[in-house]
Amino acid sequence: MPWFDLPLDQLREYRTDTAEPPDLDLWWQGRLDQARAAARPPTLTRYGAEIYAPVEVYDAEFSGAGGDRIRAWYLRPTGADGHIPVVVNFIGYGGGRGLPAEHALLPALGYAVFVMDTRGQGGRWTTGATGDHPGEPDSGPENARVMTRGIARPEGYYYTRLFTDAVRAVETASELTGAPRVAVSGSSQGVQRDHRGQGHRGAPVHRPRGADGARRAPAPPPEGLPALRPPGAYGEYH
Repeated sequence: MPWFDLPLDQLREYRTDTAEPPDLDLWWQGRLDQARAAARPPTLTRYGAEIYAPVEVYDAEFSGAGGDRIRAWYLRPTGADGHIPVVVNFIGYGGGRGLPAEHALLPALGYAVFVMDTRGQGGRWTTGATGDHPGEPDSGPENARVMTRGIARPEGYYYTRLFTDAVRAVETASELTGAPRVAVSGSSQGVQRDHRGQGHRGAPVHRPRGADGARRAPAPPPEGLPALRPPGAYGEYH
């Protein structure tokens, strides 16, 4: 059972007094500009064509923070063309992109899904394929112990890289599908990346705690995409 410092009625009215650092948006814009400047086109390699038909599965790579190549799965209905609705899926702490079969539901219903691998994780409950610094000989999936990696310097902090990867994943999904709007989804750690990515061509399927400490109602989904119920583990939205 969870423990709370305040009774429920007070929790519902609670607002944090943490102030946003000055120029925070400009700081993040600099991180994103650097990533975009170092980006190379995404690559798609057909995967398991005989196994996964009638869903097309692609082993994908795209450029994340610092131009690092990040692995992903890209699934779409066979023969999909034009502006197909797309959901970007972010994985919870310790997990990686897993196997395509874990993400086949929405493509079977007519939607595309872009599953971002989590750099430096994927050694716990579902497998990963991307190291924290891809390209280094000893870089690969880890039994995640990354929460404080590089925390003394924001520019070198692990989650600065991961959140930048998340925004680039949303941009890549939009590029691949031609969709002007992108839905984003995640749980646990993935909710935080959902929040980071939703401001960039996105309409979140659900959102984490707002900057003021209160949960907010989910934004409307892209046209033609059903609203998905947020996981019960995150409580009620109001």
